[in-house]
Amino acid sequence: MDQWNLDIASTLYKPLEGDLPIRLLIVHPGRGDEPLKTELNPTTLDECQESYDATSYTWGSSENPELINCGDLQIWIQRNAFLMLLDLRRPDKPRTVWIDAICMNQCDIEERAAQVAIMHHIYRRARLTLVWLGPPDEHASAAMEFAATLDAKTYVEEFSKCRYGNDWDMFAEKSYFFDPSFRPGEEDVGESQELAIAIVEFLNRPWFSRVWIQQEASLSPHVQVNCGPNTVEWDTLFALAWIMCPRYTETWPDHVQKYLSRTLYNTQAVRLIQQARHCHLADVYGQSDYSLSIEGFVETVHRYGATNPRDRMYAMGNMVDDSHKWFEIDYKIPWESLYADVARRFIDVDAFRFLGSAGRARQKAGTALPSWAPDFRYKEESECFMITKTKLWKAGGSIQAALNPPTKWAGSKVSPLPKNRRRPLPKSDDSKDIKGKDKLLLQSYATFKCLMSDEIIYVGDFIDNEKDDLRANTLGIVASIRKDIDRIGTLGLPTYLNGDTLLDAYKLTLIMSCDAQQEIVRSDYVDMHWDKWFSWYEQGCPGYWADTPKLPEMNPSFDSSGATKSFRFALTQNGYFCLVPNMVQIGDAIAIFQNYNLAVVLRPLPPLPPPKSGQAPSKDDQEPYFELVGDSYVHGMMENEARCISDEFECKYQPTPAQLSRVLEMSGQGESWATLNLHPNYERILETLGLRTIRLV
Repeated sequence: MDQWNLDIASTLYKPLEGDLPIRLLIVHPGRGDEPLKTELNPTTLDECQESYDATSYTWGSSENPELINCGDLQIWIQRNAFLMLLDLRRPDKPRTVWIDAICMNQCDIEERAAQVAIMHHIYRRARLTLVWLGPPDEHASAAMEFAATLDAKTYVEEFSKCRYGNDWDMFAEKSYFFDPSFRPGEEDVGESQELAIAIVEFLNRPWFSRVWIQQEASLSPHVQVNCGPNTVEWDTLFALAWIMCPRYTETWPDHVQKYLSRTLYNTQAVRLIQQARHCHLADVYGQSDYSLSIEGFVETVHRYGATNPRDRMYAMGNMVDDSHKWFEIDYKIPWESLYADVARRFIDVDAFRFLGSAGRARQKAGTALPSWAPDFRYKEESECFMITKTKLWKAGGSIQAALNPPTKWAGSKVSPLPKNRRRPLPKSDDSKDIKGKDKLLLQSYATFKCLMSDEIIYVGDFIDNEKDDLRANTLGIVASIRKDIDRIGTLGLPTYLNGDTLLDAYKLTLIMSCDAQQEIVRSDYVDMHWDKWFSWYEQGCPGYWADTPKLPEMNPSFDSSGATKSFRFALTQNGYFCLVPNMVQIGDAIAIFQNYNLAVVLRPLPPLPPPKSGQAPSKDDQEPYFELVGDSYVHGMMENEARCISDEFECKYQPTPAQLSRVLEMSGQGESWATLNLHPNYERILETLGLRTIRLV
């Protein structure tokens, strides 16, 4: 698409001049099937403020482009852009709009970078932003007509009161479309189900999953949403998405299950936009004490589509005032190097939230990315193998915010690998032109402070939900659980390290010690709910798809953990119970990094062959290196136990016999365990603790 108009680009696009220069498209009046006639008008944002409408739409497929008149020339544009301009064209007077596909010279990557860098100004200074959701259909009409009946102000206030969805107690009480009390007096069940399907289908439209919408809809005070003849204001669209967003891990009714697709992610996208609007638009929503951070955005960018992988950074970055500290907008930089350099800056300030998007379990196969770098490219919900993070977890201590990132590589905690450790970059279209410092960054290692590590000696089974029906899947899960329990029975221990019975510890591991509200639970929770839940699974989960299912209390916890589906149970050499990504294998290691709130899985690289006769191995040759596999849960170690125990007993990594004897003597006195409020069984894992540096490639 960026080469469609290359032959006329020099005539159509004169160099932009002045401060904050842009081009605007004048759409001349017309009706029906009359040809689209337009012209470009170069100007500056100071000259044209609030005299144009900015557009927000989905580029769509490059197939079936359309020719339109632009001045004395004819240009190719995407069919979606063509249909939008037809809808926006007035019958009796011109309309001035800003549309990225035409107003930016897509053939000139330097101009494109410069325009993307000021795009936040373009949307802020527009008269309004026009959201075009695509051609109408019966679902869109029904959804927008229903949305127009909602009291948007009520739902915007509800959103504010629960701190934009971050106050979990308030969020648990939010309005929800599928509550019987939401539409009192509704008697026609069929009509209600049809409306639910229409809303879900409407929220699955491509616009909602596009990364650029975050910026386009959040920065303009006045946003108007259009789909065919229906038009609503932004807050009305937000209200519709808000009432469809489930509380925590609730199960959607059967009649919308097959339509869900990306609905959950798309409602979350609308929530993020609304949150950003509250931060940016105090004149509209009042003052907010909530701030936006680059960290918060990078955790979610993999959910959204973008034509160019770089745009996942560039689109979200413009919403944060200090984005220039994290990257410069440059389309010549390989996207892999961009992602790795953003990660490097996080690592240098010990801000590790990005690790949730890093690791081989999260990266696409054949990537040039090092394992420590996040892969922000789009993933379907079913591909996102992520440990759910409760607000109380801090496995490696309190997580740090990413403030004032260093911009230089010198002194970084990311360093070039020795030449004999560098892997060749994969031969692909994405990586064939990576050279120089960009290649060196991708062939670098990152250092992390590690508080605990232990080798995995057993991994349970997992079930591929896509292959069989519900009955077969549930029976497979039951068999997997029984196999794990049999393995645990061979340990010969009365209790787990934190004092739980081994069975209770296993059951809590499968749900990551969380209930449906993501609150931490203990043994009494599984003692109360396990038997009913497991019996229900043994019967094939009867009633799971009912319109008003009565599911066992523990089922939402099990579903949200991903156990036996996205994650599997694992057991380590020193007896840790864990949930780990599916791709984990025996010989991998569990670890806890300082200042990261989850545990991780590491895969040791094979040692180098011995040096030739007469040559002494270098220090770098002897250093172990690892690949990051992904996040994990370790039962009894998610609330800063590793750091507290290490500090109390002055644990050393790979202690000498004398050091270990001294630590065990201190432990045996019992006073320290009482001080830490921890069970003396933790003495079993003292050898796995001790601060050391881990090198990830």
